[in-house]
Amino acid sequence: MNKTAEAEEAQAEGLDSRRFKRRSVLWPAKIRVGKHELSCQIWNLSLGGARVRVDLPLQDGVEIELVMTGRGEIPATVAWAKGELLGVAFNVGPDVIKRMFEDRLHVLGLSEDD
Repeated sequence: MNKTAEAEEAQAEGLDSRRFKRRSVLWPAKIRVGKHELSCQIWNLSLGGARVRVDLPLQDGVEIELVMTGRGEIPATVAWAKGELLGVAFNVGPDVIKRMFEDRLHVLGLSEDD
């Protein structure tokens, strides 16, 4: 396997270096793309982004909103896509995400910046 393929595989598996800690979760959510909403599952979450499973593949660079019942909406960009899996980068700062999850930061392990 060449280095590019290894890097892509590591990224898809969530092994690449990240700015923030990432916590495994399994939460239902929706992705809003323009006027369309798609059901999805959040597989992991950090202060900077998330790994999401969605039935309809999206392309890198697509602007979305990640909608979580009881938490709100997070504007984001698809950073990578591999089949049904997406890596999304939040278009808001970590302070916004901390406020959205302030009651769960300790449980999620997101209370400290790396």
